[in-house]
Amino acid sequence: MPLRDDLNGFLKPPRSFFGIPEPEVQDPDVGVLGIPYDMTSSYAPGARFGPDAIRAATDRERSHTYPIQAGTTHDRELKPLSKLITLEDIGDLEVTGRPPESAIVDISEATARLVKHEARLLFLGGDHFITYPILRGIARGSKDNVGLVYLDAHADLYESYDGHPISHATTLRRIIEDKLVEMSHVLAHDLRSALPDQRNTLADGGAMVNLSTESFSEGIKELSKEVDRIYVSIDLDVMRPDIAPGVGHPESGGLDSVEIFQLLRACFDTGKVLYADLVELNPLLDKTGMTAVLARDIVKEILTGFALRKD
Repeated sequence: MPLRDDLNGFLKPPRSFFGIPEPEVQDPDVGVLGIPYDMTSSYAPGARFGPDAIRAATDRERSHTYPIQAGTTHDRELKPLSKLITLEDIGDLEVTGRPPESAIVDISEATARLVKHEARLLFLGGDHFITYPILRGIARGSKDNVGLVYLDAHADLYESYDGHPISHATTLRRIIEDKLVEMSHVLAHDLRSALPDQRNTLADGGAMVNLSTESFSEGIKELSKEVDRIYVSIDLDVMRPDIAPGVGHPESGGLDSVEIFQLLRACFDTGKVLYADLVELNPLLDKTGMTAVLARDIVKEILTGFALRKD
């Protein structure tokens, strides 16, 4: 690219997640794929802009490469992520604006191809619909028995929503009905706004439904004994709306930032988390940018978990 090369030193550097380098030849330790899709959002579309908002937050001047220290002892010595792992920003899937039946095909196919590589995978949404086709792709591309950690204010267990069987509000039901994950291999937290019958359906089917951070730690240990790999799905409405206002369906209550970091650390302590997603950031509702900053820090905690247990 001679024009770009001629301006070497004048141009802004390319965006990168916390300055983490790409590998030179082999698979990266972590691959990041954006899925800018919100056609199934039932209240406030805009989550399709989420992947770019998270990328922008990770390379701001104050977005240093050292792991999050909140909720840890200050004597925990950690190297910068840029020295611990390699990362490839794969880009965004071309699915924006397409019917969900069509988007499922491409999201599943892309995921099935990616899981054949050695990299751990982080998916950036988009609304929570995307978790369903991602898990379809994992089931196609891998023979691993996968457990699911579902961090959400809602159960997403409707049979259909507004007459649509494929929606961000039906995601967990489709996952279970398609046997992509056994119900007994689902750990859901905190589901504070789930309908009682939905919470009971999960509990009666053997899912672990946790309403406290203390019981979560025990639940993830039990889940790790039953599965080969763990997929962690984080809907940002699991957070308190005063620290995460930029989501499509904010609900009273929820986690604070230290609590989400501690839950993620408990997940990664199992050594079995290979996949994760972060969904429902809506930059159109994030007037101050504070939700994107929180999403940035959750991404950093996920990358730290991958880094510390990559072997």
